[in-house]
Amino acid sequence: MNYHDFVLSGERALIAPSLHPEEKNRLEALQTMCVLDTPPVHELDRVTRMASRLFDVPIALVSLVDANRQWFKSRVGLDATETPRDISFCGHAILAPGALVVRDAARDVRFADNPLVVGPPFIRFYAGQPIRSLEGHPIGTLCLISPQPREFTDTDVATLRDLGSIVEQYFQQQESFMRAHRAERELAHSQTLFEKTFEHAAVGIAVVSIEGHWLRVNQQLCQMLGYRETELLQKTFQEITHPEDLAADLELVSKVLAGSLPSYTLEKRYIHANGSVVWILLTVSLFYDEFDKTRSFIAIINDITQRKQMENELLTLQAELEQRVETRTQELSTALIQLREEMDLREAMQHSLHLEKERFRLTLANAADAFIELDPQGAVTAWNQAAEQILGWTREEVLHRPAQDLIIPSALCAPGRKGFDQFIGNSRGTSAHIQFPALRKDGSEFPAELTLAENTIEGQRIVNAFLRDISQRKADEQEILSSRWRLRLLTDNMPGPISHVDEHLRYLFTNRTYEAWFGGANGSLIGKHMAEVVDAQALATAQPFIAQALAGKQVTYENQVVRPEGTLYTHTTLVPDIRADGHVQGFYTLSQDITERKVLENKLAFEAAHDPLTGLPNRRAFMRLLHETIARSRRSGQGIGLLFLDLDGFKLINDTLGHEFGDKVLRVFADTLTRSVRETDIVSRLAGDEFTIVLEGLDSPESAASLVATKVLDHIAQVAQIEGKPVALRSSIGIATCSGACTLAAEQLLAVADAAMYRAKAGGKHTFAIN
Repeated sequence: MNYHDFVLSGERALIAPSLHPEEKNRLEALQTMCVLDTPPVHELDRVTRMASRLFDVPIALVSLVDANRQWFKSRVGLDATETPRDISFCGHAILAPGALVVRDAARDVRFADNPLVVGPPFIRFYAGQPIRSLEGHPIGTLCLISPQPREFTDTDVATLRDLGSIVEQYFQQQESFMRAHRAERELAHSQTLFEKTFEHAAVGIAVVSIEGHWLRVNQQLCQMLGYRETELLQKTFQEITHPEDLAADLELVSKVLAGSLPSYTLEKRYIHANGSVVWILLTVSLFYDEFDKTRSFIAIINDITQRKQMENELLTLQAELEQRVETRTQELSTALIQLREEMDLREAMQHSLHLEKERFRLTLANAADAFIELDPQGAVTAWNQAAEQILGWTREEVLHRPAQDLIIPSALCAPGRKGFDQFIGNSRGTSAHIQFPALRKDGSEFPAELTLAENTIEGQRIVNAFLRDISQRKADEQEILSSRWRLRLLTDNMPGPISHVDEHLRYLFTNRTYEAWFGGANGSLIGKHMAEVVDAQALATAQPFIAQALAGKQVTYENQVVRPEGTLYTHTTLVPDIRADGHVQGFYTLSQDITERKVLENKLAFEAAHDPLTGLPNRRAFMRLLHETIARSRRSGQGIGLLFLDLDGFKLINDTLGHEFGDKVLRVFADTLTRSVRETDIVSRLAGDEFTIVLEGLDSPESAASLVATKVLDHIAQVAQIEGKPVALRSSIGIATCSGACTLAAEQLLAVADAAMYRAKAGGKHTFAIN
């Protein structure tokens, strides 16, 4: 059984050392020294030999405690170069303020079951003096080990502490040296970066005296203002500032010189060499030279003329859009009001009809209709009170008289009598419904409905006639037809699609615009289910809102509708159709086309997140995507990799072939990177010739990132010419990786990759380095 099996088997109660309270700072200090996995040094070997002889122990070590192991920088009496941290004595020792002394490990609950106690090297005695960094963080120990238990006096502790101070002094000197070396390197890098930025920045940069003279300007500023460098250096910023902007600029300058402002940013206008106006975004800071005790201004100048023009155009467009939205909203509001009025009228009509039906039922129950009973010859044998009221004849006046003489006008005598006689004489178990202008006793006529039915009572055939005055119903029918015509006329001339859908999602009404949108005509959509008309994705999006409308709630939402000519974005309102008893029997849909607004919003969002030259995600989008990638790594536990690339010798390409050709090189470089990685990997352009590639879902991040970097370098090297001009593209790549769940922040991971890229450049260029 090895020590891993021993620890994990559960047969022992091994107590692993806890992490130090400042574990992160402690490990950073250890990494800063750059001493792990380096050859032995004579100074430390002399100390461990001295300690072994002085304390008469077989083993003396200088142990450095890393994240998962303890590694021996110097060792006497032990062949192993490292052991796991979770079984180390030194892991416990770095937690103590002074020396950790274990006189008999077999009797110490922390170490009795330790594999290093029960197995080789059979530790029984241990004494470890912590070794600390410049800031006091314990990085390891000077320790003594013996297979025999023993005592350790206060004098021994003091002697061990003195020897530990010698070891500690070595590491602190190493830490000081590495810090100084790093500071020198960062200073040199900063100076180089400043010069490179000054000369090749995409913005204007200038050094200006406190009196306003241009002391140093870059080429971008000269191109921006139309002056040669020698011409611009002979002028002051006051001379080329637009007169209307000069006072505000000078006031801010005076505040900076007085110390009340550290810097300022101002949008202002310069006068171009050709007399035109150049809008710029100016950022000014005061710089004090410690060497020659002079003061000057550092000015960063961005040309925002195009942005100003776009802002004016956008303001105009926004005003137009707002006006159009206001107009459309007003039209829709008016339509909604008119539709609601028509709906209210319809509801009132429906209510009136409901009452009319109820009255009709009561009339039948109480024989309120004119009831006339006829014998086989058509003579009146019964005449109720309602008949007296409706027709004006008393019962006594009409009995045994032919009914047709009483109720059929003279103008209809011939055809009316003929039809009446045919029914009376020939009907056998049949019924008939006749509508005709009926005649009252006073000679007036009214629309009536006559229902004739044959009955046999006690073997005698009789005809029952129910006559109803239908004047009101005829008027109501005419009003309904008129209302429907007005509703159709109104909705068919509205710009937005409108429909009425029942509770089973079948169309009851669609206007002309709705039919045009969804391929119908002349009422062909009526009775169809929404699923037969609307595309599945749009209907799925609308389902939650339809459910709310069928629950009696008016809702508004935005959706996409697929039409043969393309996809439309819509703004839709669902209005519940609620009966008088509260039951929701469907809903009305009112939609508005908002495609133009959505297209503009999507275009602006894309431009804000992508580099205009290459079409790749820009720095802002890259940082957001990197944050999201790290978050997914923490959830999934899979590793990620970040490649930081720039073009070797890109400045020479720009200087010799021009910036326009340099832009073509950048586009070819971006396309080559995109073709070299998976579709799920993210290629971005940070600025200038700096690009990044984000890899995720990696089981072996370093191996995967190395393969990608090798593939990228090979593809880049295959580019031999661009638009007929021979080129030799080369790139330096820095790689930062996280194995498993990534614990670094996005900014930290980018900084690690950036540092690795500079190591690749220092190593000969057109290669990669992993940090």
